[in-house]
Amino acid sequence: MHSQILLYNFKNDIRTLQIRHYLTSIGCEIREVSAPEYLETLGYLFSLPGFSKNPMFNLGQNFSEEMLVMKDFSSEQIDGFLAFFRAMQLKPVALKAVLTPVTQHWNSIRLFQELQKEHAAMKRP
Repeated sequence: MHSQILLYNFKNDIRTLQIRHYLTSIGCEIREVSAPEYLETLGYLFSLPGFSKNPMFNLGQNFSEEMLVMKDFSSEQIDGFLAFFRAMQLKPVALKAVLTPVTQHWNSIRLFQELQKEHAAMKRP
């Protein structure tokens, strides 16, 4: 099994090129997800067996924040990825998740909303 990652709303800039280069160097498969795919389940976006394309069109459910979802990352790979951000002094990605048996059934909008809630809760005093 090799690691995979979904990237949302990353600008085409030096930081993103550095992130992509790092991920490629560790053998990670990268998929950029665009707004028309936001209603697809994460399982479908990761090409998991048993997940099929959602017949609904995304009519305006959107977000512009960066988000990433990791699949099949070992704890060492996650630690290394986070250490890479610190070592390169890159702005961190606030909304990040690891694919789970629960979240594989969610679409990107649902995951985004949940991560927003968690992020807001962590910022509260």
